[in-house]
Amino acid sequence: MTTIIINIVIVLLGFFDCFYLYHSLKELNTYNKSKKENIKTIKQNLQNKKLVLNKSLQMLKDIDLNTPLYASLTKEEAERFMQITEKLKTENEQLYIFANTLLQNVKIENLRNFMKNAPFIKIKYYPLKNAETKNGGITAGTYDGVSKTIEIYHDKKDHSTLHHELLHSASSDFSYDSSGFRVSLKEGGEFGEGLNEGYTELLNNRFFNTSSTSYTYLQKLAELIELFYKNKENMVEDYFNADIFGLIGELLKSMSLEEAIDIIVDMDRFMYLKDFTISDYIKLKQKILKIYERNQKPPKTIDNTHEKQLVKRLTNQK
Repeated sequence: MTTIIINIVIVLLGFFDCFYLYHSLKELNTYNKSKKENIKTIKQNLQNKKLVLNKSLQMLKDIDLNTPLYASLTKEEAERFMQITEKLKTENEQLYIFANTLLQNVKIENLRNFMKNAPFIKIKYYPLKNAETKNGGITAGTYDGVSKTIEIYHDKKDHSTLHHELLHSASSDFSYDSSGFRVSLKEGGEFGEGLNEGYTELLNNRFFNTSSTSYTYLQKLAELIELFYKNKENMVEDYFNADIFGLIGELLKSMSLEEAIDIIVDMDRFMYLKDFTISDYIKLKQKILKIYERNQKPPKTIDNTHEKQLVKRLTNQK
């Protein structure tokens, strides 16, 4: 009798195991199907966005994008900037330290946006547990260009997130809704967000001698974009003057407008961690490197050893 009961129990357990496995596989299949459909929709939306941008930005082929739209600071502007900096020294030590670091790394004439925004910046701290999940990750900090408010969901001793958001404030010109290399267009919507976040964190690490891994893939891709500038300081200039079209003008020396838009829009996709794979990153990296390398001519008198070493390093990175 006991043996019969044991056998019945074993059969029942086997049945429930099979039942559970069946439903688990069914749920997994439904999830994978939904994910594939979601990715397909995202890719289609990106393709539609590229088509709209290629049509609306055709005029960039016919205008001068190489002449800067910004002049040197007037004597009055320079004096006002120094007055603002001195005022920060007594009113906001964090902003004062940040302003001094900027002055050590960026030409003063490229800090007009910081000069406009700095007197109104407010910094608020919140516990990390209050941070929102955004784009598949935790949002450690935000900057609102309208209210000039920075919200940090992190330890006050960790300044990396604060500096990242302050770089956004220093490169934001909301008179035409642009921040660094991100711009909001009437036709095409948000454009350049991925490049902007990657380059912002790249400068954050350089200026403040840190090694943050935030936006890791976008940092690496932004560093590749930097290769298209003969002088990378000009990319810094375009960034702080919120001039993505200046950047596109630089890219047009090496590629078509369609290729430039294609790369920038693909980088925007990397803002959504759940919607891309390592394979997507490698494909985009190889695309950028291929365009860069096809424009390289055998050096005659120019020593481009550093650029070659950087390309080799980035090619071998994942």
